[in-house]
Amino acid sequence: MSTDSSYTSTSGQTLSVSQAANRLQDAIKSLEGALTPMASRLKALEAGSEEASTLQEDRARLARELDDAKALNAQHATKEAQWEQTEKEFSELAGETMAELDAVIRQVQHALGQGGGSA
Repeated sequence: MSTDSSYTSTSGQTLSVSQAANRLQDAIKSLEGALTPMASRLKALEAGSEEASTLQEDRARLARELDDAKALNAQHATKEAQWEQTEKEFSELAGETMAELDAVIRQVQHALGQGGGSA
């Protein structure tokens, strides 16, 4: 084919090969111009999707850490309650022991007083 061949456009215009090539180039540039913002938007959406995925992973990690902290807090609360119960039992035992010692001391003093008074 030579460059002097002609084509008929969709509008019924007769064009030379070079005119048709120029129109094709113009159409391609126009298409590229329209696709560039779409490609940019797609990249932005992909970046947003990656960020959302990262945020979701962070949220899941934080939820696990919170659950672990709650479980640890519950363990501490249980141990604290056990410790308070142990302290209460010890205090009661100490009170009983002191009462018994006081009774023994009074008995010894009484025995010494009776023993010392009769000798």
